Amino acid sequence: MKTRFYERTAYRFSEDPVPNCFMKLDEYFDTRFGDANVASTHINVLLAESVCSRMADLEMYAFLIEDARKRHGLDKDSDVRGAIRTRSFLIGYLGAGRALLDSASVGLSILYRLPLNNTERSFGNGDFWHQLVTVAPPVHRRYHPMRLFFNEVLRWNNELVLRVPPLMVSHQHFGQFSSREMHLRALDDPAVDWPQMLADPTRLNWIDPLHLHDRWKPKLLSLCEKMCVDIEACT
Repeated sequence: MKTRFYERTAYRFSEDPVPNCFMKLDEYFDTRFGDANVASTHINVLLAESVCSRMADLEMYAFLIEDARKRHGLDKDSDVRGAIRTRSFLIGYLGAGRALLDSASVGLSILYRLPLNNTERSFGNGDFWHQLVTVAPPVHRRYHPMRLFFNEVLRWNNELVLRVPPLMVSHQHFGQFSSREMHLRALDDPAVDWPQMLADPTRLNWIDPLHLHDRWKPKLLSLCEKMCVDIEACT
């Protein structure tokens, strides 16, 4: 029987299709489970729903960021409201990205019984990679090329306060009455703090949050595909 785990995620409210890897995984579950009670409590079904949920959250926040810039009027206050919404939704987006990585690293730890406690089950923990290569070398080879990307996502979250600075910093940099798109951006520079922002704003690198999503989404979908392969292999 199909578990339809993806229908218990934010994809239920989305016009975007559920990624194919999750649909294919549920087709496999359909061949493995004949009892609803068994399927609903099987750890691998829960792991699948966890990974899918976090990817759905990520796409939901990307939609909200895009929607925030469409809600504008003729007054300048609407631009400020759009910038405020964008910042709030970007915080949620970054948190969802980290949660997706954590869902995957916890899932791999469970699937391959890595001797790690809950706080150690993270792509940002060197011992996680040591245990993974020791216990499951082929699996390690599949995920390790993504380690630099994982570090980028984790770094954005660790530097979140600086990456999404107060709106006044944007006003100081671009001018309060500059184009609204300028005030929707985040800081794409890990080596800058607030004093530097205010002292030398011309050297800052900014990025549109939707461009960040375009940069991350293919790799995050690749992570989901890899996780679906491992969940299927261990079921």
